[in-house]
Amino acid sequence: MKMTVRKSWVIAVVVLVATFFAFKLISEGKSGVSKSTKKADKVAMYKIVKNTKQPLVIEASGQLKSKHTYDMYSEVTGVLKVGGKEFRTGTRFRKGELMIRIDDSEVKAQLFSQRSDFQNLVTSIIPDIKIEFPNEFSKWETYLNEFEIENNIKSIPELSSTKEKYFISGKKIFTQYYAIKNLEARYNKYNLRAPFNGVVTQTSLKPGGLVRSGQKMGVFSNMDTFELEVSVKASEAKYINTGDEVEIFSSDYIHTWKGKVVRINGAIDLNSQTVSVFIETKGKDLKDGMYLSVELKSKPIDNAILISRSILHNNSFVYLVKDSALVETKINPVKYNEKTVVVDNILDGAKLVSRNISGSFPGMRVTPKEVK
Repeated sequence: MKMTVRKSWVIAVVVLVATFFAFKLISEGKSGVSKSTKKADKVAMYKIVKNTKQPLVIEASGQLKSKHTYDMYSEVTGVLKVGGKEFRTGTRFRKGELMIRIDDSEVKAQLFSQRSDFQNLVTSIIPDIKIEFPNEFSKWETYLNEFEIENNIKSIPELSSTKEKYFISGKKIFTQYYAIKNLEARYNKYNLRAPFNGVVTQTSLKPGGLVRSGQKMGVFSNMDTFELEVSVKASEAKYINTGDEVEIFSSDYIHTWKGKVVRINGAIDLNSQTVSVFIETKGKDLKDGMYLSVELKSKPIDNAILISRSILHNNSFVYLVKDSALVETKINPVKYNEKTVVVDNILDGAKLVSRNISGSFPGMRVTPKEVK
């Protein structure tokens, strides 16, 4: 019985000692693992900042329009005459070429009648001029001899004295003269000539149809020079000046043309906060209504750098490395591009983190590594 009790105590002591050494061994093992698996500082890839002149390219798009487009309205009434080129959509006319002829027989007869009356009136005062103003007789006689009813009336001879002026005015010469000039101006509106080289882009006329005063006859557009209106951000408009060169691209980026900024709107659109910029261009394959993209190259920005937008945090700050720690630095963006941004407030020599670090925060300890 005593032997059994003694053996039990021995076994208990052995188990207790074994448990103690086992616990100590496990504790030391954990401590070793902890020390060996202690987290090392993350690597921060950086580039040395060097500010230079950064070219500023502003991208925009818009619809091309003819620089000279006339909405043509009739100021007279008459039947559209047939003959020569027809005023139809797609018809091209050279500058000075007759585009529209409206029947003018009635107003033409009225004009010739008034010219004939004026000729008779001048003829009636010639004898009085010879007596009252013998020194002025020759100029009036020459004026009468050169007068032709079929041609536009010539200017009245220059008057030499106030007395002669009162005499001519009293005979209603001025009244008749300006009545004829007015009728001649109206007569010219029956025949419309092209103000420039262009093409008819819209028309509502039919040969032989009646044209009424005030009726819109069509649209005539110049196909030599075009204007492209684009909208740019108000913050970027200050970098654009009239005369700046522009690169213009077709919608598929296959064709390119050159352009020049000719006007900049001084007002900002309240809804979009953009400014309209007008670009003049010309070239083959350009057509009214085309949708085009442009790159405006303005004056470069001094002392700035171009950085990737992928390293921006909250689109407002970047990290610099200083004393092996991350320092949050707010940027001053000059121009946002699709994948990059121009910044002008980071000093030369600063270590700019060029790749994002997961879990980064201000003051985070890092191992700096320069990227060449």
